This record gives sequence, structure tokens and C-alpha cells, in this order.
Amino acid sequence: MRLGTILLRNLSHFRRQHLGVALGSALCAMVLIGALTVGDSVRATLSNLAEERIGKGDLAMLSPDGFFREDLADRVYEELSEPKAVVAPIALSRGTLTTPDGSVRVSKVQVLGVDERFWKLAPDPAKTPIGFGAQTDLLPEWESGSFFVNQRLGKRLNLQKGDRLILRMEEPSLFSRDAPLSGERDNRFITMNQGFGAVLPGEGFGNFGLQGNQREPLTLFVPLSSLQKKLFRSLDEASGNTQFANFLLLGTSGDGEIERENAQSALDKRWTLEDAGIEIMELRESKEWSVRTRQVFLSGGLVEQARMAARESTGVLTYLVNAIESVHDANRSALIPYSMMSAVEPHRVDFLGEDWQDDHIALNEWAANELNASLGDAVKVSFYTVGERRKLNESSRIFELRKILSMPNPVPEDLESDWTPRFPGLSDAESCGEWDTGIPIVHKVRDRDEDYWNEYRGSPKGFVSLKAGQEMWGNLWGSLTGIRISREDVTKEQLAIQLRKNLKAEDAGLVLRPLRSDARDSVESPVDFGELFLYFSSFVILAAMALTGMLFAFSMEQRNQQAGLLLGVGWSVRKARILFWGEGLVIAMLGSGVGALLAVLYGKGILELLAGKWSGAVSGASFAYEPSVSSILIGFFAAVSMALLAMIWATRKQCAKEPRELLSDARREEGASSRSSAAASKTLLVSLILFSAAFTLVSITDLSGGGASASFFGAGFLLLISGLLFFRAALFRLDRAPSPLIRAVDLAKRGVGRRAGRSLVTVGAMAAGAFLVVSTGAFRKQTPKSVGEPGSGTGGFAFLGETASPLYDDLNGMEGQTLYDLNRSLLKQAKVVPLRVRDGDDASCLNLNKAIRPRLYGVKVSEFEGRFSFAEGNWTSLRESENGVIPALVDQNTMMWALKKGVGDRMQFLDGQGQPFEVELRAVVKGSILQGALYLDESFFLERFPQQGGYRFFFLEGGEEVSEQAARELESKLSNYGLDFRPTSERLEELNRVENTYLSIFQGLGGLGLLLGTAGLAVVVARNLMERGREYALMEALGFELSTLRSLALKEHLQLAVWGVGIGSVSAVVGIAPALLGSAGELPGKEFIWFFLLLLGLGIFWTWLSVSLNLRTSRLKLLNEE
Repeated sequence: MRLGTILLRNLSHFRRQHLGVALGSALCAMVLIGALTVGDSVRATLSNLAEERIGKGDLAMLSPDGFFREDLADRVYEELSEPKAVVAPIALSRGTLTTPDGSVRVSKVQVLGVDERFWKLAPDPAKTPIGFGAQTDLLPEWESGSFFVNQRLGKRLNLQKGDRLILRMEEPSLFSRDAPLSGERDNRFITMNQGFGAVLPGEGFGNFGLQGNQREPLTLFVPLSSLQKKLFRSLDEASGNTQFANFLLLGTSGDGEIERENAQSALDKRWTLEDAGIEIMELRESKEWSVRTRQVFLSGGLVEQARMAARESTGVLTYLVNAIESVHDANRSALIPYSMMSAVEPHRVDFLGEDWQDDHIALNEWAANELNASLGDAVKVSFYTVGERRKLNESSRIFELRKILSMPNPVPEDLESDWTPRFPGLSDAESCGEWDTGIPIVHKVRDRDEDYWNEYRGSPKGFVSLKAGQEMWGNLWGSLTGIRISREDVTKEQLAIQLRKNLKAEDAGLVLRPLRSDARDSVESPVDFGELFLYFSSFVILAAMALTGMLFAFSMEQRNQQAGLLLGVGWSVRKARILFWGEGLVIAMLGSGVGALLAVLYGKGILELLAGKWSGAVSGASFAYEPSVSSILIGFFAAVSMALLAMIWATRKQCAKEPRELLSDARREEGASSRSSAAASKTLLVSLILFSAAFTLVSITDLSGGGASASFFGAGFLLLISGLLFFRAALFRLDRAPSPLIRAVDLAKRGVGRRAGRSLVTVGAMAAGAFLVVSTGAFRKQTPKSVGEPGSGTGGFAFLGETASPLYDDLNGMEGQTLYDLNRSLLKQAKVVPLRVRDGDDASCLNLNKAIRPRLYGVKVSEFEGRFSFAEGNWTSLRESENGVIPALVDQNTMMWALKKGVGDRMQFLDGQGQPFEVELRAVVKGSILQGALYLDESFFLERFPQQGGYRFFFLEGGEEVSEQAARELESKLSNYGLDFRPTSERLEELNRVENTYLSIFQGLGGLGLLLGTAGLAVVVARNLMERGREYALMEALGFELSTLRSLALKEHLQLAVWGVGIGSVSAVVGIAPALLGSAGELPGKEFIWFFLLLLGLGIFWTWLSVSLNLRTSRLKLLNEE
């Protein structure tokens, strides 16, 4: 008979025995494939969200620190020469939405001004307001300027047709409002009051965003032209042009992608100096060109490239000084208030001379007459510089009057002096009384000062050397306001061409970002949920493998005579193994096939739990079940292999026995050896040593200390090993006990030691599993009871808040509190700590996407010293920069899991000018609210992002009640800024919930696996009873009743369940003692008690079931077979 035929007949004949083996294989496959398909589903959902977020967009050009002309989109499109290419100009802002009655307010709203080009790139253009051929009634609403919102914002607002909304946004500034002479901070909000149009679905580009996150941003859509008229009304007051944008979205309306190289080439060819805010102005008073910028102060890169564009150039720095006065006038009657002064390079201007020194000053005739000053007199110049948080510091410097200059020509009303750039709030003023420069007016402006302004505008009243001027007025934003180049050296066109040649688009902040590539990368979640659930399901998988192997071994042992017969008639051991293991392979494949079908239900069940009870692990996200064929095949073959390996391992010795031994169905007992007594003593000694170590560790550990959880977990583990070793010693002693067996219970105790190895493995598996499942709860994170502790995860802060629009003033100072009409007596008891913000991806555990460009915060180190607990470095580490690499602080979880980095690793970012720089992870805090971003020293932050004005993130420190009142006060008075506070304890609990939920998942699935594994106890009991069948037959022949034998067997094997649960529960309770006593971690509920009771109950049930089935009939016939 052929091997295959025997195999098929065996499968058919022993189908009942194989049923349990197949179920074990099915369970293994179900869990394995289910875990892998959960990972598929999470990745597929994140991928779908990413595709929905960017639509058909491939590239983005965002200029967060500046603006460019809208028609740059047309020029780039023409250069691309791709018929289906789309280049959409966008006006991007941030604001606060309220209903007219103020009942609903939503801050940090992403505001997008778009036109039909943007809608062409939507995932489904037919579902946009334009419709593009599809039947839609939204077009009239859109064309009328109505507000459209995405679904998330719509839910927050709960809008009805016809409702109106009020949008408040900060009016963009030509340059940072932190900079000198940047204009007043008041009255810089713009308001739009429009009706509600509709809610846009995700397919209609409602979820558009740049940051990778499973949660879509709160987005408001406005027609581009409507937003431009409001947002950019002050950018070019001379011409009244408002057609600016700060964002380009590039993509194709058809298939294919726009290559970054092609787009970069098109941008490089078609961008202009005007797009970057650079202008070449023809001067009226001299035969020179002046290179200037909308940002007033020239960046270092522009200065360098402008100087390279000609053989000779002259740098100019013009500044508004507070006062020019004669030092010898004690009564200060001769004082000129608020005047422009210019600093120049003396050897490059003919009116100063080669021998000009840095302590010399030149005044025009008007100024000299006002001061009644003569050559050689000392002249004092007073001026403001801007310090931290826009604090104005008045300084002064004394010069020697070296020259008196003739008066310049009068300046037409709509123009400005050749020396003076257009300062916002000043150059457009008709009189001195209309100046809005951002500095306090403390000196009286006289009539003759007004007359000077009317005739000469901002013409400088004095000149000093460039070196002296830069020492006084140089700042982060630049040390020049213009560069003069002779018209004799170069024409305007030649100068423009040369500047364009020297400057790259990136130098002007026009940087292309690979939007689609970033979206694809972001889908690679820091947490692979497929792997995660494989780890969490490890107990279930191990339990299934153990059951499979044990059931198969049990089945094979019942067929020992068949194996002996085959070997006796000449079969080789190899051939016999192929037959039996071949049966196992077929069973494993059939069982795994059933498991693959059940995996669908298992996977969907896990996703339902993630959307419900386990939602804390995914921040409330929901996922569609989308398995991949590859995962199902991998899981299937892995399950088959694992089941087969379990069967092979369990039966590896069977066919190695002699045929006669197999035919007689004799089973040797492992019993205790002659060395049992010595082994028992040594084992007991080691057990006592480990018990003493556990007791010592518990005694010396401070329950209130930070390491209490880890110490008690270690003590519990030592106690677990000690208990198992004690049980092993007891097994040896029970088997060697010399006392007579007077009672049946003594016989039951002695029986446990008959299979010492099998008993130890059974008890050890139950005890270790129970310990691990329960004691991992000791590592649950708990929000500190007192958030005021500086070393805690809150850093001692009570609240944290964020605004839609930045604040520029110190809320702790009198000026800031007066400006915003704050309750000063209340805020004296609290402290506001502001942070600068550079937007980026959320790198906290709340974001399932990979953070490509994490958010950056700028902090004043002195305000954070002594706060939070450090795993590496400290706050002072942020002050030490080497070779231009900026040090950064990061939370430990962010570094390890979100960024996959280590201490000393570096990350690359782009600064405000589009230039790359590196950040090194140098300081690491533990378990804090600082998750999700990198923290830089404020000075380094400003060096890289000088145009990122103001503060948008705040910590609030103070007593709990005072902080609550202060938070509400700030929210009320700063509502226009969209300030929202929340307790730091709430933020910390939100972050901890993720880790705690992971522990709950592990405990839930691990507990399930352990409970399923108790079924293995039934197999152990059955094997023991089958091996000792003749012994029970002999006892029955001697007069023992069958019920007595069942009672004896039950008492014997129940000891295994009691020992396993007992050792596991005691060690687990020690492991979670700090949590039970409320000293560390989260106080566990009563679930662990019910778990132990259920574990013991299932152990009892499986033991009773196995004994009842195996000893239900008389065993006397076995004696007849002897």
C-alpha cells in the first residue's frame, strides 16, 4: 500500500482525534492572520486619508514668512508646458470663527483662499463647489463669497443653511512685528462676515492639509479674490494691488505626477525679484540704484548677492531715533523729537569724507539750527531697540558734530526719501500725528516738526558711519535697509538679471516641498499595528501552538501500536515520521484555512475595539477593514509552519522507541532519581535565596519614589522564580517521601511528583502567564495628583494654551497687561510662559502618521530650568551650539517611537530663508507634556526664523484655583487671538492613555491566551491518566470504587491549578503593590481578582472534564491485556 493511501486512510479513521489539533491550528492562524490584517487596515486607512488630504497635488511651495505675486502660478504653469498640469495659487492664513451671537467660537482654523484651479486637484472635483460639469447648486453660493467648511469644522459649528459666521485673522505684516518700527500691535485684525455655504466632504478636498495626521484640520474655504482683498490690503499700498499668495499647489488633473526637477526648473526660470519682495529703485537725488525689500531690513544673503552684482556698492541703514539733542543744553530746550537718521559707509559717499570716524555725526542745516549747534559740539542721539518680548529699551550715544549738510530737495507727498525705506505705519502717514510705529510718543511733536515732515517726509536729519549705525540699530532682521549701486556701472535690467543669477528661488524662501512623497512616507506609522498585535497576541498564539502540539502528541501516543507495527514490518523511522508528520501537515493546512476565514471576524472585532474600548491607543480614529492578499498568505503559511513545528517537537521521540516497546504500549515514568534528595536541597536553597532577595528589594524601596513600580516588578519576578523552585523541590520530596500511604490524599500528593517535569511546566506556564498579564498593570502611567510639582510630567504648569494669531507682548509685564486690559491683581499670582512656534507635524503618540517635519518651539531656557525630569542632559544643554548645529530638547517617547532617533542624532530643517540647518537631539525629558515637538533655545530659534513673530503657545503657572481664574481671564480678554487653555493634567492624561491602552490590550489578549491555555491542563491530565491506566485498573481490582479513583485523580491534578494560580497571583500582587497602595501608577480595579478566580475556575473545570471523560468506565480490561 502506498504512503499517500495510508496517510489518507489515517486522516479519515482518526478524524475525531484530529479535530482538536485542527482547532488549535485554526486558532493560531486566526490570531496570526487577524493581527497582520489589522496592520493592513490601519496602513490602508492612513493611506486613504493621505490621498484624500492632498488630492491630486504633487508638490507644494509654501512661503510662511512672506508673500509672492499671484501670477507666479501662471508663469510656472506656462513653463511646465504640460496640458494637464495645474498650478493653484492659495492664500493661507489662520483665524478664529465665531457665530454672530458669540455662542460658538472655534480657534486655530485653517483659512484657505482658493479658486477653481485648487478645486481641479480635489480627489473628486465633482464634489467641490465648482462641480466641473456635475450638477451642483453650490456654485452660486461660492461665487457670492460664502464660507465653506469641512466636516470636522461643520460638526464643531453645528451650522444651518443661512447662518452667518465671523472670521477674524491677523493682518499680514511686511516683516516681523517683533522687529523695530514694525508698526502698532493694535487694530491689525481683519474681519470677514459671510453666510454659510456648505460642508465639503473629504472627496471634495474638505480634508486638505499639509501635516500628516489621521485627524483632518479645521478648515474654512473662501474665494481667493475675496480673501486677498481683505488679507493683503496693506502689502502694496502704493499701487493698491492685493493679488498676492503665500502658497502654490502643483499637480495634474489627469494621471501621472509632476516631477520635482521639472517644477523646480520652471520656478527657477520664471520667478522674479518682485515675487521675493525685492525691488530696484531709481534714486532721485543721486545717480544710483537702491536695492530694497518689502521686509525693510535686508537679509544677509540678499546683501551678499547684491554686493556681488556690481563692482562697488554702498550699504545704508536708516532708523527712527527718539531724539537728537545738544549735550550742553541742560534744559533740553533744543531737542528734536522722532527723526530719521541714516548710517552710511563714509568712504563711499562724497559728503562725509575719508577721515570720517565712528564717533562723528553730520546734521542737516535744519537740525543744526534747531539745536543751535556748531561744529565740534557734542550731540546725543537717543533711540529704542527691541528686546525680549518686544520690550523697548532706550539707549543713547554721543557724537561729535563734524559736518553740517545742505538741505535735500523736497519730497513729493506720495513718495519717500531716497534714504528711507517704506516703514509700515510711518511712510504712508500724512502727518506726524498719524504715525503708527509701535514706539511710545513721549516727546512733544512741534509744529515745525510737522512742517519738516510735510516738506521733506522721512529725509534723514543726520548721518553717522555704517559701523556706528549697525552697532546701535542692527538686529536679527538685518543690518541694512538698502544697498546703493552706481547707475554708471550697471543698468537696472543688468542689475536685475545679475541679482536673479546670483539668487536662487530657495534664497528668497520659495522652496518646493514634495507633498505626495511626504504623504506616502507619513503613512509609515511609527507603530506598526500588525507587529503590535502580533506581540499583544503572543500568549494566544503560544497557547494555540501548545494545544496543537499537545493534542497531536496525545493522539499519536494513542497510536503507539500502529507506529510499532509499521516499524516492526520493516518501515524505517524516517518513513514513519513522514507518514505521521504528513498527517500533521494536512491537519495544519485544513485548520489554518478555517482560521484564515475566521481571521476576518477577528480582525474586524479588533478594529471595532480600537474604535471603542481601545480608542485611546489611536486617538479616537476609526479604520475600515482592508486586508491584503500578501498578509493572508504570509499568515497562512506561518500558521501552518508553526503548527507543524509544534507537532514535530511534541512527537520527536515517539518513533525513536523500539517496536516492541511501542507494540506493548509501555510508557516509562520519569520519576525521581537517586539524586532527587540532593537536587531538592539545592533547589530549596536557591528558592530561599531568591525569596530573601525579593523581600530585601521590597524593604529598601520607597513606595513614593519614581522607581517603585520597576523595583516591585523585579521583586515579584524574583518571587515567581522562587515559588516555582520551591514547587520543584516539593515535587522531589513528595516522590521520595518514606511515610506510608495511610490516606488517599497522601496518594494524590505523591502522584503529582510522578511526572515532575510535566507538572513543573504546567504550573510554571500558568504562574508566569498570570504574573506577566497582571503585573504589567504596574507600569500604567498616572497623572500626578499635584500638577504644581516642577519635576513632574507637567513641569509645574497648571494650564497650556495656544492661539490662532500670535501675541507679541509680555503678559507678565505692566505694559502687556495694560494693552490687553488684563486683571493685574489676578495675574500677579500667576505666571505666563510663552513659546515661539514653527508649525510642523505632530510627533506625539497621538499621531499615527510618521512625523516628517516635527514642530519646533523656541523657549527661554531660564524660564524652564528645574522643570521636568531628564533622561539625558538638561535645559542648559540648549545653550551650547557647535559648528552651526542647534541643540534641541525632546521628550523620550517622541524621540524613541515617533522619530526613531537617539541622543546625538541630527535632523535637518529649512529656515525662514529656505536654507537647510541641522538640529541635534541633546536633552531628553521623560513622561512629559512636551511630547510631539522639538524645543530650541529662543535665541537660536530667532536666528533661523527671524520673521516668525510673536508667541502662539503658552504655559500658565500658579495655584490650581488662581490658574483656573487666570486662564479664563486670558481667554476672555484675548478672544480675538483665539486663545484656548486646557489643564496640563488633561494633556498628560491624554498622552498616558495611549500607553495605558496598549497595556490594556496586552493584558486583554494575554489574559485570553492564558485562559485558552488552561485547556492544555485537560490534555496533561488525560495523558497522565492514559499512561497510568493499568495502575488505576489494578487499584480498581484491589477494591477501589471508580468514584474514589476519579476523586483521587481530581485531587491530584487540581494541585497543579492551585499551585500555578497561587504562585502567579502572589508574585503578581507584589508586582503591582505600589499601584494597589496608591503610591505609583494607576490604581487597578477588581478585574485582576476576577481574572485569578476565572483562571482557577477554568483550571478546575478542565481538570474535572478530563478526569470525568477518561475515568468514566471501568479500566479492568487493561489487566486482561497484560
